[in-house]
Formats: sequence, C-alpha cells, structure tokens
Amino acid sequence: MLWLLAILPMIVVLIGILYFKKSGSTMAIVGWLVTLALAVSVFKTDIGVALGATAYGLLKSFGITIAVVATMLMVFLMKEIGALDTISEAIKRVASTIEQQAIFIGIGFGSFVTSLGIVTPSLFPPLLMAMGFSPFAAVSVSVLGYNATTSFALLAIPITLPADIFGFDATILTYKISLFLPVVSVLISFAMLWVIGGKESIKKGFMDALVAGLVIGVSCLVFSIIGVPVMIIGVLAGMMTMIVLYAYSKMTGKLPTFEEKLDMKKLFTAMSPWIILIVLALVVSIPALTTALKDIDGSLFSIYGKGLDFDVLAQTYTLIFISLAASIYFLKPTKEQFTSVYNVWIKRIWGPVIAYSLFFSIAYIMAWSAMVYVGGSLVPGANYAEFNMNNVIGSALSGSFGNNFAYVAAWLGLFGAMVGGSETGSNVLFYKIQERVATDIGASDAQFMTMYGSHANAGGVASAITPSKINNAVATIKGDAELESAVLQKHLVLVVLITIVISFMTAAFFAWNI
Repeated sequence: MLWLLAILPMIVVLIGILYFKKSGSTMAIVGWLVTLALAVSVFKTDIGVALGATAYGLLKSFGITIAVVATMLMVFLMKEIGALDTISEAIKRVASTIEQQAIFIGIGFGSFVTSLGIVTPSLFPPLLMAMGFSPFAAVSVSVLGYNATTSFALLAIPITLPADIFGFDATILTYKISLFLPVVSVLISFAMLWVIGGKESIKKGFMDALVAGLVIGVSCLVFSIIGVPVMIIGVLAGMMTMIVLYAYSKMTGKLPTFEEKLDMKKLFTAMSPWIILIVLALVVSIPALTTALKDIDGSLFSIYGKGLDFDVLAQTYTLIFISLAASIYFLKPTKEQFTSVYNVWIKRIWGPVIAYSLFFSIAYIMAWSAMVYVGGSLVPGANYAEFNMNNVIGSALSGSFGNNFAYVAAWLGLFGAMVGGSETGSNVLFYKIQERVATDIGASDAQFMTMYGSHANAGGVASAITPSKINNAVATIKGDAELESAVLQKHLVLVVLITIVISFMTAAFFAWNI
C-alpha cells in the first residue's frame, strides 16, 4: 500500500480544503509536513535530502511566486486609481452580457495574456468584480478560463522546459497536446458558463462558448501543424479568439450601443501597464534575445549538486516590475494612493506565496525521495526503485492497468499539477513516471508522447482546482477560506468530467497511433 501513502499528502490537502474549509496556504503547510514526514519515515529519504528538496522547491518557485506578487501590486494600483473601471467599461462595449464577458475575458484575453506570462489568478478577480461579477464568479473565471491553452502559458514553458531537460522534440509534444484542444477548449468554455449561471448561462452563451472553444482549440492545432514557434502559439490563438468573438457579435447584432464615444486616450492610459508588458514580453520572446538574457546570470549556486539558474532578466516578474514602473508616468498615482496600495498588497501576498512555494517543495520532496548525496551529486539510492514516491505511483499504475494505462495517463497529469502547483511542475517532475509506465507496457515512442500530451492537458485543466491558484485569486479580492472551498468543490466535478473525456480521447489516439 505504499502508493496510497505516496498520494496521501494530496488527499490530506483536498480534505482540509473541501471539508474543513481551510485555506490553500494553511493546507500547503500541512501537506508539506505530511510529505516530509512520510519521505523520511517510510520512503527511505535522509532528512537532509528532504530539507534540501524543500529549499530547492522554494527557490524554483520564485518564477511563479514573484510574478504573482508583482501582478498583485500592478492590479491593486490599477484598481486604486480607477484604471480597472475604465477597462471594464471598454470591455462592456464588445461583450454586453455576463456570459459574453466571461468568455471574452476568460477564454480569449485570458489565454492571450497567460501565454505572455501574466498570472491571471492575480490579474482578473479585481477586474471582474469591477464589471459586476460576484466574488465566486470572479475567482472561477480567473482560474478556469485560461485553461483552454495552459500548455502554452509563460511563452510555452510547460512544453519547452521538459523538452530541454529530457531531450525530446518540443514540436511533437506541441502537436500531441493540440490534438486534444478543439474538444477540451469547448468543454472548458461551457464549464465556465456553468459556474457563473448554470443552465441559464449555458443557454444564453451557447454559441459564444462554442465559437471561442473551437477557434482557440483549432488555432492551436493548425499552428502546431504548420510549424508556428511554440512560444507564440498561445498568444496568436488568444488574439484570434478575441477577434472572432468580436466579429461574431458584430455580425449577429449582439454588440451593445452607447451614446457616448469611448475615450481612447483614457483607455490607453488605463491599460498602459498591460500594453507595456505585452510589448516587452513579445520582444523578450525572440529566441536569440531570450537565450542571451538567460545566459547573463548563469547558475548562481546549487543544492545537493542541482544548479539553480534564476534567469532574472528573462523572467516575467522582471517585465512586470519594469512595466509597472514605466506606466507610473501615464497613471500618475498620488502618494496617498501609493500608500493605500502598499498596505493592501503587503497584507494579501503571503497566502499565495506560501501556497505556491510549499506545493513546489512537496513536488521536489517526492521527486528526490530515496535519493542520496554522493560525490557532490544527488543520485538514486539503493532503495530508489522501490521507494521513490514517484516510482511507487508509476509502478502501481502500470501494474494495475497494463495496456489500459492510456485511460489513466491524464489522471496522473491532474494529480501532478495539484501536487506541483502548475502544469509545468507536473510535466517536468512526472515525466519519468509516464516514461516508466510506457516502457513497462511496451508503448511506442508515438504512443508515449500521446500519453504525455494527455498528461499535459489534464495538468492544464487541473489549474481550476489547484489550491495555490485558487488561494491566489481569492487573496486579490480579500476572500476567505470558505470561498476557496466553494470554488474547489464546484470546479472539482467539472475537472473530473473533462478529464474523463481526455482519458477516452487518449485511449483512442493511443490505439490509432496518432
């Protein structure tokens, strides 16, 4: 029953949030303590290695945690000076109903900015609240909507990072992921309507959801086939979706009419932080420039032989801070507004920071379990095959399901994203489990990559129930643990249903070897 103990930390986290209504940050601490205790007492891990994994996870989370902190500062300032109200009014001119607004922002704009590296759980809740969404709907749209293309987030790091680490062709994984998206994106679009208004919202926004889901999913698939660079696929797909939704609303006469003209100068001023950020992100996404920026700082130090390269100059959080500083010239906040923003910001950042950081640490403790430090390097110990927590889970899955593992591959991605806090963490830390199972069942390289693409898709969908992301979104609007629990409960059913669909698609693609 080692496999049950291996997944126990995540079970504890879910029970704590769902039934005891504890916050994601509180349960991150509990989950980390449980993982640490199990790794040392059951899974043959030296306490020093387990603590080293904790520290490594905390530091590796900086790319996300600091981006979250930076985005929260940006959005709080925009809210304080009224910029979000201005943007809200502009969006209402292209999407009149709450259903249209949710689809336009969540699926179209959300995918666009997420692909550029902006953290939407930090960005969207205050904007949606300004537009009249309830706290529940604001959080739901923020953590559910952009999942249509989560694999292409952060300039496609969820794809390129594991490709660089494990040496496979990123274009193949891009294609395999995109095979699922025309269906998955449509399902996510309808799921978003369901959480904001049930059957009535699905009825009202049916065509908008269908159009958005198909456009963004098919766009990703076509772009992957014709060889568009993976770094900009999500950006282009999100942009295409917004354009088509606007054109569809105009063609069907759904665009609202206003007597007063939109003040474009005021709108551009309000959006100046985002505009500057988008421009910077597009410039930095140029491969040659990205590589040059990453090479400047290099690996600063290592923990148990595992190097840490922060790539500060190429990180999203650096761009956010630069954009925020530059936009002050346009926004012109007062000293009093700065003080008010700082006071709110410094109080609300700690929950998301703790949640993201410790879920990363949990993932690395699992990955380093049963490893030993020898000769300056961290290597598998004598008990690694039997007691590494990831190996235990992988072996249990392959032994239980055999060739039917194709139906299970997606669920491993779902679990991995919840443990690691993101699809990127799941794709990197659970690659070896998928590879181990594929080898055990005799799958071809193409079939393995199909299962890995399934893993990535489910990991993306899991963002809707990842405690760290929900905690992040709730913190931006000063919500409580009860709101976190309500969102997780509502989303859990939807995520499970979508993952079931992904599982059957995986089995079909596996059998057809496509």
